[in-house]
Amino acid sequence: MRYIKKSEIEPRDLREYKKNCRKASPPLKITYKDMPKDGTRQQLARDQGYLCAYCMRRISLDPADQLNYLNIEHLDPQNQLPDEATTDFSNLLGVCPGNRSSTENAKKTCDAYRGILEEDQQTMRLNPLDEAQMDTIFYQRNGEIGSTDTELNKELSDKLNLNSEAAYLPQNRETAYSQLVRFLKAKKPIGEWSKPFLQQAWQLFCTPDKTGAYREYVGVYEYWLKHWMKK
Repeated sequence: MRYIKKSEIEPRDLREYKKNCRKASPPLKITYKDMPKDGTRQQLARDQGYLCAYCMRRISLDPADQLNYLNIEHLDPQNQLPDEATTDFSNLLGVCPGNRSSTENAKKTCDAYRGILEEDQQTMRLNPLDEAQMDTIFYQRNGEIGSTDTELNKELSDKLNLNSEAAYLPQNRETAYSQLVRFLKAKKPIGEWSKPFLQQAWQLFCTPDKTGAYREYVGVYEYWLKHWMKK
C-alpha cells in the first residue's frame, strides 16, 4: 500500500450523468448502479499507476482479463451511504479482484476480503489517500506489511488480509525486496550504497513507464530505498 494522489475532478462521463439527472423533469435519482463507470475506471487506473490501491498488484481495464480487471471500491462502505453519495468520486478506489471467486476466505484480499466481513465491521480508518497514514507503512524483509500505528497495523490484516500467505502477497513482496537487493549488490557492495546511487535505483524501480504504470509492489521498492537513503 502506498500514498495515492488522486485527481480532484470527476471523470467527464460521471459529471455528465449527474448533470443530466439533475436537469431531468422530474429530476432522476443519482445512483451507483446507474452511473457510467468506464471513465471512473480509467481515471482511477491512471491515478494509481495501474496498481491496486491496497495490495499493489497489477490492475487492468480489459474486462476479459478477469484475474486483474479493475473493481471500483468504496472507501466508505457503499452499503452505509445514501444513493448519491455512492457516486462520490473522492470516495472511490481502483482495486484488484482480490481472489473474490475463491471458495477459501483465506485467499481473498482487498475489498473482496472486506466484503465478507459483517457490515458493521467493514468501516476502516485505513486510507491510501491519506499521506500521513501512508508514511506509517513499512515492509519487512520477509514481505510482511505493517504500520507503526497500532490501529492501522491491525486493519491491514483484519480488514484487507494483506498478509495472507494463502494469497501469496507476503511472498510476492519478499520477491520484490530480494530483486532490489540483488540488483544493488550486483552494482556495488552494500557499504558503498551512496545516496546518488540509490537515487539512480529509484529512477529505475519507482518511476512509471511510458503508459503511466508502476512496477507491481512498487511500495516495497520505495520504502527500502527511502530507508537506505536516510542512513
